[in-house]
Parts: sequence; C-alpha cells; structure tokens
Amino acid sequence: MHTGTVDAVSRLTVHLAGEHETDALVGLTCIPLLKIPTAVIEFRQPTGAFVWWEGWCEASAILGRVFPEHVDVGELREPEIAINSFVILDDVPRRAKIRARSAAASPNNVGALAVTVGGLTIACASRAAVECQVRGWHEAYEALALDGGFGLPSADEVAARVRADHARHAANELTLAAEEQRARQMR
Repeated sequence: MHTGTVDAVSRLTVHLAGEHETDALVGLTCIPLLKIPTAVIEFRQPTGAFVWWEGWCEASAILGRVFPEHVDVGELREPEIAINSFVILDDVPRRAKIRARSAAASPNNVGALAVTVGGLTIACASRAAVECQVRGWHEAYEALALDGGFGLPSADEVAARVRADHARHAANELTLAAEEQRARQMR
C-alpha cells in the first residue's frame, strides 16, 4: 500500500448579482480583509492583492462592452442558500484571469464578468455588481499600498497602466482587423 501526501486544490466561486456592500478593513491580527457578500478575504501577500486589483482594473476596462448602460440585461436570481466562506490569500499568483460574456451570448440573457485568481472566482451578473467589486478591491489594495514597505504602486497608478495597456491593445486589434480586411479584399 502506497502512503503519501495528496495535494488538493480548493475552488470557490462567489456569484454576485447586483449592488452590494464591500468593506475593506484591518482584522484583529493587523492583516487586511475584504468583506463581500458570502465571503471574507484575508490578504497575507501584498503581491496577491496587487494581482487581484489589476484583475478588477482589467474587468472595469471592458465593463461597458459586457454591460452597456443603456441595455437592460435582465437580473440573475439570488441563490436561496448563502454560503459564507473565509478565504486566505497567501500564495503569490502571477496573473488574474478575466472572463466575460455579453447578455446576447448568454443562454439566460444575463451577461457575466468574472475575475479568477488561483482557486477563487468572483463572478458578477450586473454592471452594479462589478462596480461594487471594483470599489471594494480598490479600497483593499489601497490599504496595503499606502501601508508602505511593500513597494506597491498606488491603486490609481495600477488602474492608469491597465487603461493605457487596453487602449494600446485595442488600437493594435483595430489595426490587425483592418489589415485582415484589406488582405481579404485583395484576394
């Protein structure tokens, strides 16, 4: 019989449908926390907070394409059971993954915008939910960045860099699309 250790990967998805409270604070052990519906997230690595904030900046940059203000995208029903979780972010992730789906591409006509880092995903089904998450993560990240000693850029510097990257990539995507269209016309 073989005995040894088994590594298990925990996965948690928090679904948020509308406007909600977020609260960034310092816990009893002087570790920053972010309280959101159904979860409390504890930051043990400043780099993890940076990656999450950068992810929400990226999500914010595409918010208008997923949830246009002038379009009623329907409403996702709140789950009947609320699961409360305490999540400790103690690893050093490299990058957040952003997933988006417009209401038109959704089987239930509800758009979605999700940010995933490691085994934690926060999925928003409305513009208001994304905006609340952006405010909460901004506040949580800024608490770490302003604490000093971590060498983190300010939340506004991260947001400006992400916006500039999106503007640059969007211009490159338009140029590439125009070149592809010209190439098709030449054939």
